[in-house]
Amino acid sequence: MRLKIALLSAVLIILTFLSVYVGGVKKLSDEVRGKIIWNIRLPRTLLSTLVGGNLGLAGAILQSLFHNPLAEPHIIGLSSGALLGATLYFILSGSTWDIDPLLTPLFAITGSVIVLILLILLNKKFQSSYTLILLGISLNSLLSSVIALILFLKQKTFQGVYFWLLGGFNGKTWNHFCLLASYSNIGILWAFLWRNKFNLLFLSEEEMYSLGFSLRKYQPLIIILLSFLISPSVAVSGSIGFVGLIAPHLMRVWETSDYKWLIPSSFLAGANLLLASDILSRMLFYPTEIPVGIITSFLGVPFFMYLLIRKK
Repeated sequence: MRLKIALLSAVLIILTFLSVYVGGVKKLSDEVRGKIIWNIRLPRTLLSTLVGGNLGLAGAILQSLFHNPLAEPHIIGLSSGALLGATLYFILSGSTWDIDPLLTPLFAITGSVIVLILLILLNKKFQSSYTLILLGISLNSLLSSVIALILFLKQKTFQGVYFWLLGGFNGKTWNHFCLLASYSNIGILWAFLWRNKFNLLFLSEEEMYSLGFSLRKYQPLIIILLSFLISPSVAVSGSIGFVGLIAPHLMRVWETSDYKWLIPSSFLAGANLLLASDILSRMLFYPTEIPVGIITSFLGVPFFMYLLIRKK
């Protein structure tokens, strides 16, 4: 498994080099090229890497929490909850681009926590992971409709928020990366420290208690952990779906079901997937750039349908 982690790390290094140095800077002077690389390319690359890693981690943890390999922040409405919270802040503040270092993530965290608590309550009531997924998809559609209604009523700020909702890293700076890192590093460290505990979530409640693991005690803490991963990522990058579904599932197929290895491998796989998608978003229709959220959706929708059909 260490060899596979090393391979994922090597791929990430290669993608980082491609993201920073490939495309449209060779003909520029050294001074201009240096400014573009340092002020635009490098923060964008680091940001997409960290967001992808966060979403990969969150997907792996959610799949453990709900006992379902189809659970993912975008599919079950967590990302939409964070998007709704951040959109409300943008509308109330009259800003569509400036990310407040405190209030934007706070609104996003509040939205995602409300959705996650609702899903946990529904999970206890229905006790069916596939019913929960369908409920999550319905909730995601509902929240997306609420966001669309808000933007329709506030058309003066529609365009700026619309491009942010599509998901992407165009125009992002070191300030966005520092904001994301200040929140998500807590969640990443927390997830790595708890990686052995996530294996226990697949057990029955009786087996958990026999091992001294109280689900009622840890469930609220896992909600907080997920909020540190999902909410700041959505706050700085907008809606980017399916990374949290694809990355951990591919790592499970790669014989890494043990969370001791699934946590680091899901982080690296998510980082690789989103960074590669960001490179594609810049290169496919160069010099026009398309939102990276569109790329991940094109990859994720058929993957989700494949998993759903295979499970049936």
